[in-house]
Amino acid sequence: MLIEWSEKFSLHHELLDQQHQELFDLANTVQRLDPDSADKAELSKLFKEFFDYMAKHFKEEEAYMQSLDYPLLGQHKKFHESIIFGMTKILKEKKGIVELQKSMKMIAQKWLVEHILENDLKIEKWRKSITVDEDDFQAPLS
Repeated sequence: MLIEWSEKFSLHHELLDQQHQELFDLANTVQRLDPDSADKAELSKLFKEFFDYMAKHFKEEEAYMQSLDYPLLGQHKKFHESIIFGMTKILKEKKGIVELQKSMKMIAQKWLVEHILENDLKIEKWRKSITVDEDDFQAPLS
């Protein structure tokens, strides 16, 4: 199942949204591969590219959360660490094409989409809660 980017995934942060879109594109590239014609080296290369990009993205996202004094940063970092650990384990295992593709589909659904919807969007909610809208602020009458 291909996963398309939509506004519902947006953090309203240009860099992080671009990175999320790239992660969706990488996941969809793997999803479109035909296990009968793709070779293991090609799939492994894509998987590693996805892994490297995700690790880079997590660093950027964590820096953003830190800049907001996000109260769930520690918990969020642990979730990132568990994703990296799981992906490292998959990369180290000797798997066939079908198993690698199946793992990638699970990553795309569970770790990418659900992570964004269930965890990353909490960052946006927090940002909105701490941002003062200038239109809502009125100077005291003198």
